[in-house]
Amino acid sequence: AASPLNHISNLSKERKAEFQGIRPSIPKLVHRNHVRWRPPNTDEMKINYDGAIFSEEGRAGLGVVVRNSEGAVIASLSQQIPLPATVTQVEALAARRATELAVELGITSAVLEGDSDIVHRELISTDPSLALHGHIIHDVKQLASYFTCIRFVHVRRQGNNVAHALARRAITSPNLNIWMDNVPPDILHVVQADLA
Repeated sequence: AASPLNHISNLSKERKAEFQGIRPSIPKLVHRNHVRWRPPNTDEMKINYDGAIFSEEGRAGLGVVVRNSEGAVIASLSQQIPLPATVTQVEALAARRATELAVELGITSAVLEGDSDIVHRELISTDPSLALHGHIIHDVKQLASYFTCIRFVHVRRQGNNVAHALARRAITSPNLNIWMDNVPPDILHVVQADLA
């Protein structure tokens, strides 16, 4: 005899077939995994940040890119740091470095965008973070007071490719590297892909 689960499964397949037979087919226009970088509004800068882990070397990388509403790079940064205890600490440090860079550049209206859901949730929360990286989140919120307007946005990895490439690049240089009005030549194609 067929098990009850098989019976339910078959019934649900029949119901689905019935439903699809009744319903006119609607073409799917949803590209679920295709998240693109989007430029900010004309009066603001978008600052993307990301972290990378190099566990074998005991190091981590921070990547930051600042772009205007036309997608032109205002500044980019790649920094190698000692490996913190957690991945989220790396992401939080990248968010802080991004905010510091924006303050140093005199930016007053910004969108701070990263692909760490945890860091994003803590940045938009009114409660203090009790996590190991809580003090770093606190620093970002303190730095936010320098802006007339700052928005914290979460994006999926595909919308954060330039910052990710800059964070990965940090393994090649032990120093803090900043490029004004540009990115390093080996990352230019990633910027161009965002604008394509």
